Amino acid sequence: MSTSKPTTTEPSFACSYAWRTWWSDPVIRSRVLDTLERASILLLFGSFLQALLASIGTAIRLGQSVIIGDVMLLITETMMVFMVLFRRGAKKLSLRPGDWALAFSATCLSLLARPFPGQTHAWDQVAIVLTIIGLSTQLISKLTLGRRFGVVAANRGLCMSGPYRLVRHPIYMGYVLLHTGFFLLNPTLWNLCVFAILYTIKIPRILAEERLLGQDPEYRQYMQKVRSRLIPGLF
Repeated sequence: MSTSKPTTTEPSFACSYAWRTWWSDPVIRSRVLDTLERASILLLFGSFLQALLASIGTAIRLGQSVIIGDVMLLITETMMVFMVLFRRGAKKLSLRPGDWALAFSATCLSLLARPFPGQTHAWDQVAIVLTIIGLSTQLISKLTLGRRFGVVAANRGLCMSGPYRLVRHPIYMGYVLLHTGFFLLNPTLWNLCVFAILYTIKIPRILAEERLLGQDPEYRQYMQKVRSRLIPGLF
């Protein structure tokens, strides 16, 4: 006579099963992540805004022209936050953790740049010109993109007009010019580290966006027409 040992099973909890089922829905997951993205950017922008406004106030009291660089950065970052909050829904949103890490890292780093009021340099006028050109490039590009703007790689509708006829990522090109000008106005070790890490991340971020957008046949045709991603003739 053989006796079999009673089998034991792990208890199942209805709530955990329901949670997994709910979270496995890609539409729900996209909406939750999209909301978290907006909330995180708002929090970072609050800290950035406080530091920048304090610097602008100091520059006004001292009558310094470096205030222009601070104002340029304030305008473009405020516009970025506004467009993220009021953008349209995505046709396809990347759910890859790596793509989210790249997007958040780049966004967080750009908002960690800090002005250093009270200093002037021989190259300030050149730096101001760079910030103005960079801001203008960004404004035109963002207005052309409209509510299709986003932070994490997503397809919210393709844009192939205006500055997008020159390079595939003109907003990033504008940031390169603006950040260069801002750093020349505020050449601190902190800002050097921030921008060095930022642009180390920027290239993989561009490639991640194009990997997702490249799933659209129309975007693949666009890539054949516009060869440069960021800097005409170089990359």
